[in-house]
Amino acid sequence: MTSQEQSKQEYIARINGIMEYIEQHIDQPINLYAMAQIAHFSPFHFHRIFTVMVGETPANFLQRGRPKD
Repeated sequence: MTSQEQSKQEYIARINGIMEYIEQHIDQPINLYAMAQIAHFSPFHFHRIFTVMVGETPANFLQRGRPKD
């Protein structure tokens, strides 16, 4: 496996991890900085990687997952 493939697999694992975290803590306040810290990315890099890999921004993912009042 090349280093590029390893990096991609690592990014997938980190994004999957934050998505699981969000689902488990959806009723709690979660901001971009907290998500980035949990995923071990800078906020800028996290937002960019999450958006590319998931197809929506972290904020949209959070909003879509939260129960409607």
